Amino acid sequence: MTLFIDFSVILILIAGIWQFREPRRAKSGNLTAALALICAFILVLYRNGIMDSGVVVISLLGGAIAGYAVARAVSMIQIPAMVAFQHGAGGVAAFLVSLVELTRSTHALEPVSEISGVLGLTIGALTFSASMVASAKLANKIRQTPQILPGHNLLMLWNIGGLFFVGVSSFFFTSGLVWVFYLTQILLSVLFGILFSIRIGGADMPVLISFLNATAGLAASFCGMVIGNQLLIAFGATVAASGSILTHVMCKAMNRNLFRVFFPEQKKPTGPSKKESPSVALSTPSMVAGAAQGLEKAAAVILKAATVIIVPGYGMALAKAQMEVAELAQRMIAMGKNVKYAIHPVAGRMPGHMNVLLAEAGVDYDMLVEMETINPDFEHTDLVLVVGACDVVNPAAIDVEGTPISGMPILMAHQAKHVVCCNFDEKPGYSGVENPLYQKSNTIMLPGDAKKTVHQLLENLKDNQPQEMVAVKPASDNTAEAVNALASAKNVVIIPGYGMALAKAQFDVVELASLLEKRGARVNYAIHPVAGRMPGHMNVLLAEAEVDYDNLLEMDEVNPKFADTDVAMVFGACDVVNPAAMQSEGTPISGMPILMAHEARNVIICNFDKNPGYSGVVNPLYDSDKVILMLGDAKASARILISSLRSTAG
Repeated sequence: MTLFIDFSVILILIAGIWQFREPRRAKSGNLTAALALICAFILVLYRNGIMDSGVVVISLLGGAIAGYAVARAVSMIQIPAMVAFQHGAGGVAAFLVSLVELTRSTHALEPVSEISGVLGLTIGALTFSASMVASAKLANKIRQTPQILPGHNLLMLWNIGGLFFVGVSSFFFTSGLVWVFYLTQILLSVLFGILFSIRIGGADMPVLISFLNATAGLAASFCGMVIGNQLLIAFGATVAASGSILTHVMCKAMNRNLFRVFFPEQKKPTGPSKKESPSVALSTPSMVAGAAQGLEKAAAVILKAATVIIVPGYGMALAKAQMEVAELAQRMIAMGKNVKYAIHPVAGRMPGHMNVLLAEAGVDYDMLVEMETINPDFEHTDLVLVVGACDVVNPAAIDVEGTPISGMPILMAHQAKHVVCCNFDEKPGYSGVENPLYQKSNTIMLPGDAKKTVHQLLENLKDNQPQEMVAVKPASDNTAEAVNALASAKNVVIIPGYGMALAKAQFDVVELASLLEKRGARVNYAIHPVAGRMPGHMNVLLAEAEVDYDNLLEMDEVNPKFADTDVAMVFGACDVVNPAAMQSEGTPISGMPILMAHEARNVIICNFDKNPGYSGVVNPLYDSDKVILMLGDAKASARILISSLRSTAG
C-alpha cells in the first residue's frame, strides 16, 4: 500500500511536468506539481510523526510568509537571480539534512546511505555557494564578467583532490573527530562552488543556471537515500534529470562543449572584434539630433515594411519594455504587417526568460518562433526590430574566432533588409564581444532606454502614418454597391475575424445585422475554429454584443450554405476565407479548411487593407469580380453601411 501511495504521488508530479510541454498549460502544470509536493510533505509527516509540533508550525509559517513576501516583491527582471538563489536554498537544505543524518548517534548508517550522505553534503554545499555567486552576478551585486584567478584550473584540481581525500577519510572515523571531516568537506565544497562559478559569465550564464538546477536535484536525491525516503529520491532524480536535459539543450543552442563552459580555454581573438571608430557620448547634442533623425527614419522603415521580426533581449527586461513592445507589434499587425518574435534559447538570463516576459505582456504564444525555425526567414524579411539584444544577434559569433561567443548559433538578423536596434548603447553585450551589426549600412541605431524608445516609435507612427494606412472611409461607389447588395439580400452570412476584434467593431457589426434582419434578411454568423487569437475568441466577442448563440454557425454547418447565400460579409478576416488554402501548395495554410465565402453570390470585405493575413499568404478573394472592397477601419465601415441603409429605408 505504501508503494502504491508513493507511486501515485510521483505520477501526480509527472503529470504536472508533462503539462509544461504546452506553454498555455504551464500554469496548471505548476499547480499540479505543487500538489504533488504537498502530498509528499504530508506523507512524510504522517509516517515519521512530529516530535515538536510547535517547531514545525513556526517553521512552516516562517517559510510561507517569507516565500509569499519574496514572490510579491520580485519583479520579472529579478526572476533569474531569484531562481539561482532558490537553487542555493535547495543546496543548503540538502547538505544540512545530510549532516544531521551522518552525525546522528541513535543508529548506524548502511554503507550506501553513508556514501550518499557524504555526496549529498558535498553536492549540496557546492550548489549553495555556486548558486549564490550566480545569483549575485545576475543581480549585478558582483562583476558579471568571468573572473579567472592565477592558476585557476590547478586550484580546482587541488580542491577536487581535497574533497575526495576528506570524503573518503570520513568513513573511517566514528568518534567526535568525524565532525571535523564533515565541516572540512563543507568548506571545501563551498570553495569549489565559488571557484567553479566565478569564471562563468556572459552567454554561458543560462548553462550555469540549468546545471545548478540539476545539482540541486541530485543533492536532494542523495538526501532521500540517506533518510530512506523514496519520494525524495524520485523527486530529486526528476529535477536532476530535467536540469541535465536543459543543460544539454542550452549547450547545443550555443554550440558549446559542457566541459569547455566550466573549463574555458583562454584564446586571443584572431579577428577584429572591436570597433575601429571612437564611440560618441550619448549626451552630446549631435547624438540627440541623430537620435531624433533615427526615430523618423525608423518609423518610415516600419511603415513601408510588410514583414517584421522582433528580437527581444535582456535589455528589454531591464527596461521593462515588454508591454510597449507588444503594443507596437499590435499596431503593426493592425496596419496589415506580418509580425513575429524571434526567440533565441539563451536570450535573457535564464532559459525561457523572453517567453515569460512576452506572455506577461499578453503576446500570443503562436507569435513566438524558435531560432531554428525563423532563421531562414530573415533574408526575406523587410525589418528586424532588435529590443535590448546584442550577443544573440552578433555576427562576430560567426566571423571571429576565439571570442566567448565564437561558434554560438545566432539569430541572423543582419540578413534582413533593414535592422532597427533599440539598445541602450553600442557597447558589447554580456559576453564582452563588440557587435559589428551596429555598424552595418542597413542598421538604424536608436540608443537609450528601450521602453522610452519603443514608446517614441509608437508616437512617431501615429504622427507619420501615411494617409493610405489611416483608417479611411470606403469609396462612395463601393458603399453604394455594397448597400445595393445588402438591400436586396435575403440570406446574409457575417464572417468575423481578428480585425473586428482590433477595431472593437463587434457592437457595430451586430447593429448592422439587426438592421438587415428588420429589412427581412436572415442573418447568421460563420465561426471558423481558429478565427481570432484563441479558441472561441469570436464567440466571446459576439456574446459580449448579445448575439443569440443559435445564430453562430460552425464551419462544417455553414459551408454548405454559402452557395445559396446572397451576401457573405467579412469583417477583419483573411486567412480563414483564403481560397489559396485549397488552390496553392506549400504555403503555411495549404490544406487548412476554410469558410467558403467565395461561393456566395456577393462578398463584401470590410478589412483594413488587402495585405496578407497572419500567415503571410496573399488572398486571391480580394481580386474576385463578385467582391466589394470596403477598406479601412472595420468599425468605420460598419457605421457607414448602417447609416446608408437607414437613409435608403427612409
